[in-house]
Amino acid sequence: MASSSVKADQHKRRTQAERSAATRTALMDATIACLVEYGYAKTTTRRIAERAGVTLGAVHHHFGSKLGLLAETRRHITTRWAEELLARAPTDSPSPRVRYEQLLDLQWELCKGPYFQSMLELLAAARTDPELRASGELASLHFQRRNELAIKALYPELAGLPGVAELMLSGQAMMRGLALVTVASDANPDELWPATREHLMALGTALYGDPDSRE
Repeated sequence: MASSSVKADQHKRRTQAERSAATRTALMDATIACLVEYGYAKTTTRRIAERAGVTLGAVHHHFGSKLGLLAETRRHITTRWAEELLARAPTDSPSPRVRYEQLLDLQWELCKGPYFQSMLELLAAARTDPELRASGELASLHFQRRNELAIKALYPELAGLPGVAELMLSGQAMMRGLALVTVASDANPDELWPATREHLMALGTALYGDPDSRE
């Protein structure tokens, strides 16, 4: 009986932990959605809680404050971004070159979506908010770790070679810069993307040679 009671208690604790994790995730996902829809200035904890389908008190219970929620959301955006990239990454490309091109296209598509848009709102706010800005160091380290994992999963034949992480960071920076074209104008950055992709492919070839020659 005692053993059954312990197992029941352990199961209950796991269930509570799972519920807590689900609530935290729902709040961070709701924060992303609110940042995209309303912008930083109008993203309130009340709106976030309503979007997540929880009480306002849940924000303070799980994150302590709005700042705590926003700081965690910065890391959560990177996690979501990486998870979607890995889930949608091509696995049946006929050659490494084609796979690289497809991966760049996928990263570009994601760069125009809600993860980039919500992160942009937080970065702009952090410029004049010292407390939010202070959360950026941990967010940057989290982003770096996600990149390291992505390189191993997406570019296994390049993992460990010098300069790969730097090339990936440069490519991501170029994509973010190109995506900014849509923020303050109706210009279509997709018209510029093919040339940018070719430039990134050329940089990779200059460093590591023709990817198809590794087959």
